[in-house]
Amino acid sequence: MKNFRILSLSCALALSCLVLFAGPAMAKRNVTDQLGRTVTIPDTIKRAVILQHQTLDIAIQLGATDSVVGILEKWEKYLPGAAKSIKNIENMPTPGGLKSVNMETLLTLNPDIVFVTHYAPKDMIEQITTAGIPVVAITLYNAGYEQASVLNPELKDASKAYNDGLKEGINIIADIFSKQQKAEKLIAVINANQKILKTHLGTIAEANRVRCYMARSNLRTYGRGKYTSVIMERAGGINVAAAEIVGFKEVSMEDVLRWNPEVIFVQWRHRKVAKDLINDPVWKQINAVKNNKVFICPEYVKPWGHALPESMALGELWMAKTLYPEKFKDVDLSALVQSYYKEFYGVAYK
Repeated sequence: MKNFRILSLSCALALSCLVLFAGPAMAKRNVTDQLGRTVTIPDTIKRAVILQHQTLDIAIQLGATDSVVGILEKWEKYLPGAAKSIKNIENMPTPGGLKSVNMETLLTLNPDIVFVTHYAPKDMIEQITTAGIPVVAITLYNAGYEQASVLNPELKDASKAYNDGLKEGINIIADIFSKQQKAEKLIAVINANQKILKTHLGTIAEANRVRCYMARSNLRTYGRGKYTSVIMERAGGINVAAAEIVGFKEVSMEDVLRWNPEVIFVQWRHRKVAKDLINDPVWKQINAVKNNKVFICPEYVKPWGHALPESMALGELWMAKTLYPEKFKDVDLSALVQSYYKEFYGVAYK
């Protein structure tokens, strides 16, 4: 009987210890992602898989990559500078991409959460969710589900949608990784730099705004609804394609000749396009090429042309200063860039 009581007491103590240690790990909480979905996640995230480059970029800037155990395929294409901020990223598992997932590989990573892009296929999200893994979708713009779940959204007020959506997305990611303090600092820098942009740019009449075009290969460009169009507008320009196309589409040479932009921008990863069009006799008919106003947008971790903290804090200022150098001659952009990269990427901008 005495031995039985000792055994019972031992079992009770063991059970108490099990509950004590298992309790925090079993704690759950709800978050709302940017598709408006309520997702139940572990209270503490120790193992995250990120299948979206924008979320990975923000996780880097928030200092949250210690919890990341898997990333998207082709990350070097979408986030070319990530290797400068994440050690051994080349050896990290890649259990999927923007539109697909390898469930066998994903399950071996035992993730607490998986981040996906807002236009990830429904069956991809269902595959992961059915396996008991929480899925959070990030858009970085605000819209109802119909527009939030597509690659090329139709946004009534694109500037506001991206401005509010970026900050919301940062806060969602920061809350999941418990990096709220870093998020506050990041948003404060974005706000401060946007204030510099607005006060220096001032009000420019529509007729006096510089007419701009964003060039890609095969005559693809960006119309209204894309942040690449918004960044030109915020910098004081007019995207010549925005009045006629929505999203990312191919246009004709006749369209470009008719629009006749004063300035052409090319993202760094497509910089070969700049050389090609400068030497092309047809493009030489366009004012931007005639007047040597073809500019390659800077790039380090992520191209300055996507709705990300780096674009809003630095890219918009760079573009505005490029279009209106006299208005920004007292703005030391190089100093702002160095300060930003040291603070949020932990490296110098080169």
